[in-house]
Amino acid sequence: MGNFVKLRCLTLLISAGLSTACAQTLDFSLTATGPHHVVQGHYMFFLVTGTVTSGTDEGVTPSIQGLPAGTSISFPNLAKFCCGTFLYQITGSSPVRLSTTSTTPTGSYILTVAYTSRKSGVTRTVHFTLYVDPIPSPLQKGQFPPDVPLTSLAQWQAHMTTYGRYHCTPAEQSLYDGFVWYYDGERVYYQIADYTKDSATWTPCALMVQKLYRDYVITNSNGWEGGAGIPGYRVFAQGLAMNFQRTEDAISKGAVSALAKSTYAAFAYPNSGVSGAGMIDWSVSRETAYAIEAQLAGLLVGDSLGPGFQDLVELSLGHMSQWFLDENAPYVQPFMVALTAEALIDYWNQTQDVRVPVVLKSAADELWRNSWDSIHLCFNYYNDTNGTVTISTSQDLNLLIAPLYGWVYQQTGLQQYRDEGDAIFNAGVVGAYLGYYGTAGKQFSQNYRWSFRYVEWRQGASVISGGNVPSANCDLNGDGVVNILDVQLATNQAIGRTPCTNGDVDHNGACNNAEVQIIIGAALGNACTVP
Repeated sequence: MGNFVKLRCLTLLISAGLSTACAQTLDFSLTATGPHHVVQGHYMFFLVTGTVTSGTDEGVTPSIQGLPAGTSISFPNLAKFCCGTFLYQITGSSPVRLSTTSTTPTGSYILTVAYTSRKSGVTRTVHFTLYVDPIPSPLQKGQFPPDVPLTSLAQWQAHMTTYGRYHCTPAEQSLYDGFVWYYDGERVYYQIADYTKDSATWTPCALMVQKLYRDYVITNSNGWEGGAGIPGYRVFAQGLAMNFQRTEDAISKGAVSALAKSTYAAFAYPNSGVSGAGMIDWSVSRETAYAIEAQLAGLLVGDSLGPGFQDLVELSLGHMSQWFLDENAPYVQPFMVALTAEALIDYWNQTQDVRVPVVLKSAADELWRNSWDSIHLCFNYYNDTNGTVTISTSQDLNLLIAPLYGWVYQQTGLQQYRDEGDAIFNAGVVGAYLGYYGTAGKQFSQNYRWSFRYVEWRQGASVISGGNVPSANCDLNGDGVVNILDVQLATNQAIGRTPCTNGDVDHNGACNNAEVQIIIGAALGNACTVP
């Protein structure tokens, strides 16, 4: 039949010039992917993908029916690419932003997404299930159980200095992702300096890493919209921000600003990013998490958050939804979940968003239930939604994941999370390969990227690693320790980003850099002394 049609078309073209008789009628299909859950009063993104199956692509007018009361939608690509009211083509993925109010009724809704072609009037639809969840109640915090020793603490401390020296070598001064700069080696070395109170030994190592990475950032800082042309998985702004806080080095500040700007420029629209799937898809969770961290590091050097910052947060919460609520991600990688958790915790420190503790507690529960390998004492590298497991017999990633359990323990006081976290941490310290000269620098940095915070959080109200028990009024956030979080709060008050309240530690009626330096000193082990 197909050959007959082709022959008939050819005959018409030759004999009558009726080329329109052979034109294929436009037809297309739609799919909708992404997270399905949104909390009342918040917004989320999902993705609609069009595929032309016959005929010629043409612009379409999108619409959505079935929205619950108090909900609004927008199509960011209408503003990004073209025309305000229609998309210039069907082919490709377009994000939908769906916003609720605090009074949007909870429940499930079947949405109908429609595309109507502008020239031929063809309409095709796809259904998408939306769940509007209630605003979560804060987690209840119980009494912390009696403290017990962290059995691997001494070994963790010994590995920190032994392998830290091994990787503080010119042999790792190139941009190979297996070297110590990866996972933010500058941050790692500054944290070691703070923890050991041995700046003379470890600051030169931080500066060694800085020389390599900061030059890389500055060299590539003339990309699109002025941002750094650096892949999202190589965005490490925190170590540079720590350098600026210690030295007020304007070059470090510029590098942080470039990274923060690049993450906004590259991810300013929620379908930007990897392989056309965009930031909505769980597969770019690491890049989204690092973008959040870069924006927050910008605050530490006096910058403002980019206008797309909250979008990044909502996208990260959407990744958590795809992993653990919708379960529509093909697989879950625990260490990627942990990187998202770190970014959301730092966001929570700024906002106290009640969604974050509930989401992270659920993530910790699901990872332990579905991914923890009690035989090999590590997490499976990934579990897919069909139950297929890729087993990892290595504990190299344990210390990236343990802090999630420490934070949930800190929020709940439940011994379960301390015990699970200890099992993860202890096995990671004993079993991780941290390498020797020129090898496994990446593993070293990923082990010490934020395991300091596990040591802090699992001890309840005890001493923090990389910070100290508060003295006088330097514990601005009241968490029982003085650390980088208090420095951040003091900086925000000193530069006028937030009102001058408890950042006025000398009670002279003003917040300024002198008081920021007092709090930095307290975080480094000095007394919270007022001149």
